[in-house]
Amino acid sequence: TQICHQLSVNVQLPYEKGGLNGKAVYIDTEGTFRWERIENMAKALNLDPDVVESNIYYMRAINSDHQIAIVDDLQELINKDPSIKLVIVDSVTSHFRAEYPGRENLAARQQKLNKHLHQLVRLAEMYNLAVVV
Repeated sequence: TQICHQLSVNVQLPYEKGGLNGKAVYIDTEGTFRWERIENMAKALNLDPDVVESNIYYMRAINSDHQIAIVDDLQELINKDPSIKLVIVDSVTSHFRAEYPGRENLAARQQKLNKHLHQLVRLAEMYNLAVVV
C-alpha cells in the first residue's frame, strides 16, 4: 500500500525527475488509502499537496463485481482525461479471496480473477499506461 501511495505521487513528477507528468487512478479494495500519506509524500518531493491530491482519481471498490465495473468504466475516464498514466488496484485479490472461499470455489474465483486481470492488461496496452496490482 505504501508503494502504491508513493507511485500515485511519483507518476506526477516531470519526466526529468523520473515521473510521467501524469495522473493516477487508485482503486482501493481494502480501505487502506490515506490522503494524509499522499500529503506527506507530496511535501517530501516539494510538490503542492492540493495539486497532487487533485491528480489522483480515488475509487473505493466494495466487492469484486464493483471492482470489475470500475475498471470497465475506466476507458471512458481515460478518454476524457488522457493525462492518466497509472492505474493502481490495491489489492487486486482481496475481494476475490473473501467472496470465493474454499477449494470448491477455486475454479470460479480463478476464472473471474483471470478475466479481471486480462481486462487490466488490455487497458494498459490500449492506453500505454502502467497498471500496478
